[in-house]
Amino acid sequence: MITGYLLLSTMIILTAGSQILVKRGAMRIQTNQGVRQLIKSAINLPLIAGSAAVFAAPVLYINSLSLLPLNKAFSFNGLSYILVIILSRLFLREKVSLFHIAGGLCILAGFFIWNTGGAG
Repeated sequence: MITGYLLLSTMIILTAGSQILVKRGAMRIQTNQGVRQLIKSAINLPLIAGSAAVFAAPVLYINSLSLLPLNKAFSFNGLSYILVIILSRLFLREKVSLFHIAGGLCILAGFFIWNTGGAG
């Protein structure tokens, strides 16, 4: 069971981290200097690493489903939204609005209510 939660935690980190990496990689793509430069600029480490993480995260999730009930495992997906907000602020210097904070708190509240209530 602990292994399932470790897989889910790693999946959340990969999911959120992949979004930051893909964004950083996308920012390096040059779209106004011809097709050749577009292709050359699209082959960059953050974009490649982020894309790999995008594909790896579901593999971890699928493995966690073999160890945990779906009603517990699925609720962890929402935590990636909160982590993306935090990471985008830290690494991309994006603004975090009151709406992001309120939404994140709602997700956290739902996560705790979902996972502390009832059997599963």
